[in-house]
Amino acid sequence: MSYVGRSNTDLKQELKARLEKEHPKFKYSYATSPKAAFEKECENYHDFGGKNSLENDVHPARPDNSGWECPDCDIFG
Repeated sequence: MSYVGRSNTDLKQELKARLEKEHPKFKYSYATSPKAAFEKECENYHDFGGKNSLENDVHPARPDNSGWECPDCDIFG
């Protein structure tokens, strides 16, 4: 099973935690801003099937006090 995620602070630690458990492989992409990273994570979450197909139990969280919206659904609206 797959997991979609991002790190706002320490990508190395996030990958290390996932790789040590059950994910021996990963893919990544760069984002031009924290908002772009959040939007890409949301898009990947929906493109790969959401909680029905991923290990993610919930929709990706937005940073506190950001007011950012998911580009694919109205979960925050």
